[in-house]
Amino acid sequence: GGGGKTTLVTNVYEREKVNFQTSAWMVVSQTYTLDALLRKLLEKVTEQPSSPNIDRMDVHDLKEEIKRKLKDRKCLIVLDDVWNKEVYSQMRDALHNSHASRVIITTRNNHVAAVAHSTRRIDLKPLGNAHAFELFCMRVFHIKKDHVYECPNHLMKTARSIVDRCQGLPFALKVLG
Repeated sequence: GGGGKTTLVTNVYEREKVNFQTSAWMVVSQTYTLDALLRKLLEKVTEQPSSPNIDRMDVHDLKEEIKRKLKDRKCLIVLDDVWNKEVYSQMRDALHNSHASRVIITTRNNHVAAVAHSTRRIDLKPLGNAHAFELFCMRVFHIKKDHVYECPNHLMKTARSIVDRCQGLPFALKVLG
């Protein structure tokens, strides 16, 4: 966690969703139920709040309704913070259409990432020391010299120690900053 997966995908999603007829962002997390995920997806693709009709649907009916709503539509769907590779396999048949749709999955687990072809995966690495220190200084110090955020000399040792403890994780650097 904290490597910047959701931040990266948020930027892509916000920029690219205008190129799709339908878009949906779904946080999956560790505990989920398939019917709740499908209900949420159906609400998002129909752009309507939950109705008693949707609440009474079973998994099969929810999938069929999603397929019907997404038919002939170019869709962008994000499944964020997926912990279990079965999530996608359980939802896949509801998401398949042949109109250049895209499903983006964020995960911290390699076995979940393995559901995507190797050419379609991005493995985010922690920031190197220089970039980590720069990000930290951007958050802490608002002193800019020659387009670089500068750490005062008397705080350099403390700042370096904090940055080292964050191990290059952008979220940790921003929070502690």
